[in-house]
Amino acid sequence: MLAQRTARADGGSRGVVMMRIATMTVALALAVMIITLAVFTGFRRQISSDFRGFASDIVLFDVSGLGRSEAEPVVADDDVKHWIAECKEVASVAEYAAVGCMIKSGDKVVGLQIKGIGAECDTEWWENHLEQGALPDRESENRSKQLLISQSTARSLEVEVGDKLELLYLDSGTSPRRDSFRVAGIYSTGMEEMDRSMALADIRDVRRLAGWGDEMIKGYDVMLRRSEDAERVASLINDHIAELPDDNPLMNSLATTIEERYPVVFDWLKAHTVIAQAILIIMMVVLLFNMAAAMLIMVFDRIGMIGVLKAQGMRNKAIARIFLYRAALLFARGAAWGNAIGLALVAVQAVWHPVKLDPEGYMLSELPVSIGLGWWALLNIATLATTVAVMVLPSMMVARIKCEESLKYKL
Repeated sequence: MLAQRTARADGGSRGVVMMRIATMTVALALAVMIITLAVFTGFRRQISSDFRGFASDIVLFDVSGLGRSEAEPVVADDDVKHWIAECKEVASVAEYAAVGCMIKSGDKVVGLQIKGIGAECDTEWWENHLEQGALPDRESENRSKQLLISQSTARSLEVEVGDKLELLYLDSGTSPRRDSFRVAGIYSTGMEEMDRSMALADIRDVRRLAGWGDEMIKGYDVMLRRSEDAERVASLINDHIAELPDDNPLMNSLATTIEERYPVVFDWLKAHTVIAQAILIIMMVVLLFNMAAAMLIMVFDRIGMIGVLKAQGMRNKAIARIFLYRAALLFARGAAWGNAIGLALVAVQAVWHPVKLDPEGYMLSELPVSIGLGWWALLNIATLATTVAVMVLPSMMVARIKCEESLKYKL
C-alpha cells in the first residue's frame, strides 16, 4: 500500500526525472534484448531449417567424399536402409544421386549440382519454397527429364517454367555427356549461396546423365524427428556400418551430420551466440545501474517518511521492502513498454521484412526473426528477479538513516 501510494505521489517530487529515465532504460533494455534474441533465434532456426532441407540431418556416403565436393557412387543396400529406417529417432531415409554439371540456355552458362531424388523422398520442404511450377515428376513410369532450379539460377539463365535447358556432364576418363531437360519449377529459400548451387531432378535422370546403373546411388539422406539427435544417431549408423561384412558395398561409407559437413556455417552461428550474450550482458548492466540510481533517489527523497515510520516502530527490513516494491512497480511499467516496443518491431520485420541482408555475407536475403514463448517469458522473469535482487543492496541504505535526524525533513 505504501509503495503504491508513494509511487502515485511522485509526480511532483524531485526524483521524478530519474524515475522516468529509469523507466525508459528498462523499456529500452528489454526491447533491445527481445530483438537480439528474436534475431539470433531466427537466424539459427532459419539457417538450420534450410540446411536440413538442402542436406538432411545425416548423410551416409562413401568415405571418398570427405573433403571433396563429390563422393564415389555406391550400390544401394536395402538391408542397411531398412535398419536405419527402424531407428526410433529417424523420420525418413531416402536414396539420392548427385552430379556436378554445366547448364546452358542460349549463350548463358552456369555450373550446378543436380541432386536426384526418388518417389519415397519427403519433399515437403521443397514444396514450401516453390515460387513457380512444380517439382519434377518422380512417379511416372518414364523419365520426366525435368529440373527444379532456383530463382537465382533462373535469372542467370534468363529462363522460366517450361523452357528447355541443355546439360553437359563431364567425368574423368569418359567423353562428355549431353542431355536436355525442361524447367518444371522454380524455388527460392533466401539462401542465395545454396540456391545458386543446387537443382533437383528425378534420380533416374541423374543416373542416366552420369552413366550409372539402376542400383547406383550417391548415398542416403536421413531425416530425424529431432535434429538434436543427429550426432548420436550418426554414431549408431557408423557402428552398424563397421559391423558389415567386407564384401558389403557400403562397407566404406560414413554417416556425417550437417555440422560436420558445414563446420564454417555452424561456427559462424556460434560466434553469433557470443555476440548475443555480450549484448544481453551490456543491456543488463545498464538497466541495473540506472535502477540502482533510481532506488537511491527514492530512498533519499523519502527520508522524512522513513523517519516517521521508524519512530512508529517499523523495522528496517519492512521499510526496505517498501522500496523494493517500488522498484518492482517501476520495472513493471518499463517492462510493459519494452515488451510492447520489442514485440512490435519483431512483428513488423516478420510480416513486412523491411530489413534486408546481403546474402553474400549473411547467407540470407532477409533478416529472420522468431519469438519463442519460453525464452520470452524466461527473459522477463529473469530480468525482474535479477533487478529486484540487486536492488536489495541500495535498499539497505534505509538502515543507515537515523530516526532523529530524518525527522527534520519534510514527509
